[in-house]
Amino acid sequence: MKRFLLFLLILVMACTFIGCGEKPSVGDGKVQVIVSKGFGNEKLSEKAVDVAKDTTVIEVMEENFNIETAYGGGFINGIDGLKSEFTGLKKKKKIDWFYYVNGILSEVGADEYYLNPNDLVIWDYHDWDNNIYGSSIIGAYPINFTNGHDGNIYPIQILYTKRYAKEGNALLKYLKDQGVKDIELVDLEQGELENLEKNSIVIGSWEELKKINYIKEFYENGNKCGLYFKVDEEIKGLNNKGETLKTYEKGAVVASVVKEYGGAASMWLVTGNDESSIKKAIKLLYENPEKIKGRFSVLVTEKEVINIPIKN
Repeated sequence: MKRFLLFLLILVMACTFIGCGEKPSVGDGKVQVIVSKGFGNEKLSEKAVDVAKDTTVIEVMEENFNIETAYGGGFINGIDGLKSEFTGLKKKKKIDWFYYVNGILSEVGADEYYLNPNDLVIWDYHDWDNNIYGSSIIGAYPINFTNGHDGNIYPIQILYTKRYAKEGNALLKYLKDQGVKDIELVDLEQGELENLEKNSIVIGSWEELKKINYIKEFYENGNKCGLYFKVDEEIKGLNNKGETLKTYEKGAVVASVVKEYGGAASMWLVTGNDESSIKKAIKLLYENPEKIKGRFSVLVTEKEVINIPIKN
């Protein structure tokens, strides 16, 4: 009996140190990869994959997708058979692959960006003929706020106008529950919207927000920074060339821009021309965030949530 108990003790100790009946760990965490085309309008693939420490974007892609590289291996020229229509061709079209880590367009080659557990990488195949890149997209929410980009995790201010205080508080609670530590809810008039070391989520009607010069400047240059909507008496969804494709009497948008070129701090706008639509758009962020996953920005109406820019 003593010999049997001694054997059990040794067995338990062995299982504790080397694992018993379990596969060895294959990495330090997981990252998500979404592959899409047309500015998030068509999702082609989505995978959650294991990563070890110091894993680059290119390594994840090599191990989990059929890729073709160019320019020394740091540039992805093709994914699962869908190839650049520019690189190495005589009849060139400006259509290529672009990648975003946690919602921010990366400015380094895929072989130079080192991933962290829970990062979300979006590869999108799209036209850049008008040289509009849209450096910030909403499709990595809420990971863009919890993980940041390239090690930069910024504090967050939720800036709201008074009629959206209830929804602002619910959004604050949701993001805290997701692990965001440095976040505050502030009246729009008291906020630090132009602070380049803070992410801003701005909630209010377009009638209110268009009076703020900082926001107005981005809006008026939307074709350069990737804002694909217009608001007047109606709300309009644009394509990537800035042309109106859909018009609604009432609606709201959720969109984002980087505050400065090359930066990672972003300004999110939750706005529109209808109070109930704006509240619906805010609730999307704390009740149904999966509905915006992988999207560039969205237009929210009474009946639908559509990706913008809109596909031609």
